[in-house]
Amino acid sequence: MRYFLVFLLFLSKIISRNIDEQFFSANNFYNSSKYLESIELYESILAEGWESINLYYNLGNAYYRQGMIGQSIWSYNKALRINPRNSDIKHNLEILNARIKDRIVLPEEFFLVRVYMKIKSRYNLEEWLFIGSIMIFISVILFLLSKLYIFDNFILDRSLIVFIITSIIIHVIILDRFLDENDNRIGVIIDNSVDAYSGPFYGDNTILFKINEGTKVKIVQAQNNWIEIILLNGNRAWVPLEKIRQL
Repeated sequence: MRYFLVFLLFLSKIISRNIDEQFFSANNFYNSSKYLESIELYESILAEGWESINLYYNLGNAYYRQGMIGQSIWSYNKALRINPRNSDIKHNLEILNARIKDRIVLPEEFFLVRVYMKIKSRYNLEEWLFIGSIMIFISVILFLLSKLYIFDNFILDRSLIVFIITSIIIHVIILDRFLDENDNRIGVIIDNSVDAYSGPFYGDNTILFKINEGTKVKIVQAQNNWIEIILLNGNRAWVPLEKIRQL
């Protein structure tokens, strides 16, 4: 058993070293303005099951240099899920989203909704779980102290109430964040000016409208090589599978 564990450790080091070498080579291609070659290597690393904020960020930059706005937006969104506070990624996404032709602009959300969304997006799921655990720990300590009658119970009781309410709110955010990060029903249009059809095949189906590259859509279902999607404005249609990339 010990030798088997040593073998696994040795194998993991070899794989990790190979990934590092691929990443280094991809960065060299990027720095040499060989963006297609760098994209190929970055994507091969992703295909092996490895991901990191630097990998997605560099991939997004390479796609951007190639003028592939949809793929770049997909990459930056993946990076933002890992580190939602990264200002460079947010800045790049703002620039790219502004370049989407005929992008859908929704009415401004209610103030409290905006505040909640801003707070929720401040941390990723793992960070919110850590904060939630700390809040539960403090709440338990305050509860135990309130039963010892050593300190002023008035202050302890009210502190306990505040921490319990805050903990509940944080765990609501954790659940919401978990659903967001595990929702595979969001995709990005990665081709330019995609025809949206009334049904999942070409034939007699009508082209309802066109969807521009970089547009985020909600995925409803898949059928053969087609995806049914819903736009932010509620419009529903079918697009070919290869025109969209799931987040």
